[in-house]
Amino acid sequence: MKTNRRRFISTAVAGGMAATTIPLSSCGLEPNAPGSRPDLASRYATLDEILKQPVLKRELFTSPIIIKSVELLRDRNNFLCRVRSADGAEGISVGHPNINMTSWPVMRNLIRGFIDKDARDLDELITRVSEPGAKNCGVPRCVQVATLEFAVLDMLGNIANKPIGRLIGEIHHPRIAVYQGSRYVELRRLEPEESLELVKQDLLESKAKAIKIRGGVGNQMGTNADNAPGRTEKLIRMTRETFGDDMVLMLDGNGSYSPDEAVRIGRILEDYNFFFYEEPVPWDWYEEQKQVADRLDIRMAGGEEEFRMRAFRWLIANDAFDIVQPDQFYFGGMIRSMRVARMAAACGKTIVPHMTTGGLGYIYMLHFVSACPNAGPYHEFKLFATSDANGNNVPIESKTEPFTSEDGVVKVPTGSGLGLIIDPDYIKTHKVVKEW
Repeated sequence: MKTNRRRFISTAVAGGMAATTIPLSSCGLEPNAPGSRPDLASRYATLDEILKQPVLKRELFTSPIIIKSVELLRDRNNFLCRVRSADGAEGISVGHPNINMTSWPVMRNLIRGFIDKDARDLDELITRVSEPGAKNCGVPRCVQVATLEFAVLDMLGNIANKPIGRLIGEIHHPRIAVYQGSRYVELRRLEPEESLELVKQDLLESKAKAIKIRGGVGNQMGTNADNAPGRTEKLIRMTRETFGDDMVLMLDGNGSYSPDEAVRIGRILEDYNFFFYEEPVPWDWYEEQKQVADRLDIRMAGGEEEFRMRAFRWLIANDAFDIVQPDQFYFGGMIRSMRVARMAAACGKTIVPHMTTGGLGYIYMLHFVSACPNAGPYHEFKLFATSDANGNNVPIESKTEPFTSEDGVVKVPTGSGLGLIIDPDYIKTHKVVKEW
């Protein structure tokens, strides 16, 4: 018997783990009114109130923390950001391994908006630089905002002697179960027999209890194209047969399908008991995504491409997704992502953020998820990949215990700030950008 996802979104999954359940009535939809249209005005009013609430725990800092310098450091295609306070405290971040190399000049104006400002006002500072007019928004800008924010949070965490998660919430998840999300190229290009053998190899390292595979060609065009006729259907079937009934499985369409084809594939996923269905139609086909969601029982997931708060407000209020997936880089940092998580919680939805591959993407994801009470049961993991934009691994050392995946569970760093130390010699290879 299928569970109606609109009546009861959070159900138990393999391994005894469950997503957080929050009454739908808190967001304007009464559970005892099946088929009724949500009171959108009430929902929007609730979400707007949530967006007004501060995220950074300012009370941890009793006196001003003036940002004295912000430096963008460069080594060929790779970028770091270093922030220092007037009192000499320091924070550092590693930029997005791909997007930073083309959008780095955006950082100049962002830096101007932070110099000599009180870091305790980070909520307001982030809002000012991330919610500009249409001519100055988009993922490339948000990536730079996030790069700057991560460095400031690292500095503040070092000052307060607390991990980043404690700055933006309480620690609800000190240990995070992961799903295997690697091999996304091979899963589309190789025959299922070959690609699933590679997935097996990665599982030896991660020991994850959940796997995400890929459907269609992932072209974000909704053309229903596949790399070979019937390949996605075969991959769905073979993945379940290969890993058994106890493995939690998900599929990401990356915008491959039209609404009708998305529903057809979704029903196959339901037949094979997949946990969620991610981004079946192109990311900005909002109405079409809602149509697909209304026709299926499987949980719908998406949001990794979004860069505007109002988009998430619409997607959440209109039940386009059950599982919301802001990317901490693409959406402009943890403060903005936490606002999305709070909106999702008010409407009974869970957070499973998209994770940037390479750099320190998985570290930022871990800190964010640790502070989300409505985090989903499994989170994206592409192994401990730290390759930077030059193809070098970012050399890091944990301030406390080493980073490992034990039986598919990763412990969140507990040291101050980011919880790790980047090799000083690696940082020295990056020089301060002076020519914009």
